[in-house]
Amino acid sequence: MTQEDYKLFTGATANICSAMDWQRLVGVAKARLASFLCLPNGFPEQPADDLKMLLANFIAATIKTQLGSEQVESKHVRNFTINFKTTDAANAFAQIANQYQDIIEAYSNCNKGYAVEGDAHYCCGRI
Repeated sequence: MTQEDYKLFTGATANICSAMDWQRLVGVAKARLASFLCLPNGFPEQPADDLKMLLANFIAATIKTQLGSEQVESKHVRNFTINFKTTDAANAFAQIANQYQDIIEAYSNCNKGYAVEGDAHYCCGRI
């Protein structure tokens, strides 16, 4: 994903870091998204546009959580008071899960496959 694609899918500023740091950030976001979706082969090399949009928003959430606690809204010299902006950094990934639930359900491999019975008293010849 390029910084131009990021801007297209999120509307956010694309020039947020150097090209090398951008590739590292995209790699981390791809790994987190592949884990989130339980993708057995990792993130696809040529993803569809809706999956790219989800990746771009994962990158935005990662940036938001990393920068969320460092944004100072105001400072006071007397009595040394610092106020931080209230951001939704803590809920950034929960917002993605709610906003893009249809895309997540389409690509998620979580909870698919064989289900193990939790109440199997007679398994493997044991009583």
